[in-house]
Amino acid sequence: MMKATQYLSRFAIVIAVMFSSCSKDDDIEHPNTTNNINLSNTKDWTVAAQHAQPKTQGNLGGSFETQAFNMQSPNELRWYLWFKHMSGYQDPIEIILSNQNTVAVGNTGTDFRPIKTIYVGDTWETHIPFSNTYNIAVFKNNQNININLYDHNASTIRRLQASEDGLLNNSEAIGTNTVSHYHYGTGQWKTNTFFATSFVSVRYNNRTYVINLNKNTSQDGIGIYSETDNQVIGSQGQIRYPMNAENHLNISPVGFILHSTQYGDNVFVAIDAYGNKFEVYRINLTNFTIQKVLDENKVGTYSQYANDIDAEGNLYTVENRIENQTSHFSIRKYKTTGGNEVILKEADLKEHTQIHALKYFNGKLHAAVVYRQENPKNWMDNTYHMQIINYQ
Repeated sequence: MMKATQYLSRFAIVIAVMFSSCSKDDDIEHPNTTNNINLSNTKDWTVAAQHAQPKTQGNLGGSFETQAFNMQSPNELRWYLWFKHMSGYQDPIEIILSNQNTVAVGNTGTDFRPIKTIYVGDTWETHIPFSNTYNIAVFKNNQNININLYDHNASTIRRLQASEDGLLNNSEAIGTNTVSHYHYGTGQWKTNTFFATSFVSVRYNNRTYVINLNKNTSQDGIGIYSETDNQVIGSQGQIRYPMNAENHLNISPVGFILHSTQYGDNVFVAIDAYGNKFEVYRINLTNFTIQKVLDENKVGTYSQYANDIDAEGNLYTVENRIENQTSHFSIRKYKTTGGNEVILKEADLKEHTQIHALKYFNGKLHAAVVYRQENPKNWMDNTYHMQIINYQ
């Protein structure tokens, strides 16, 4: 199961433009309230979950930032966010939407656990320190677990992501790379090695796979590596398992990996390609086929803000147009059948509403949107409206 957002590279999704002041239409007698307001005005999108969070802000300002918008189990979509200001982080909030449309909202404590997975009925969470991203703490049912990171079977924490049965730690090298998997069931690390200039890693059927993208090499293109049990012991006792190359498709010139999403044994990888194009490839982990399913020209207003891919290979991108220092958000769909369309227009959103993340879940595209409602009598008195909306 690919945890979409979206990897936690550098463990933050940066909010590029601060919220602007609200108009007089938002002025109410007591604006710091938990009453929800309408953020979208189109029948094509409906509210699946909502939460209003009062927040008194000091001189440091700040805003709520999304850290995870992904599935913590096959049946649950998790939205995890916290308040960030100039000198720190506060108020982590978790919003859970089930595939039965039930909603749970809670404050998740003070130690910030952006990675969360339900595995065989147990809840696994990972705390990543802000000051040192090379150390992590893992909790099983809220009990700290010693994961023995620095034994010979693990590599230094670089880019960490959740998998359906554990954690995947990916190196950030250009050339020889590693992906280390920590298994929740066995409590063991296993480190696989392979060559790539960029890559994504996934788990399927108790194995680790890598989709690699190589450029400026003799093997430019996209390929598949699979986990092996061919153990190699290094000069300092490191235990590594070289991966097996299963297939390769020549691409020239090679672009950049934009996003990836997994559905069972199919992994979709979107590439920001040369020639002002988006490409999406479907890689099957059972028969190792690689097939291009989308090849479309980019629209000029595109910005790398948030993306997702549905189970057919259609690509969704968040567009952020800035005018007069104000952000205007929309969502565009690039179709495998050809062409593209805006499925959430700028005019469909309440002005100053931001789109933080996208996730295709339970057969629908979901968007995480946030709006800051100010008190016109006290600029430090705000209510943040957080809603999950889905496309009908």
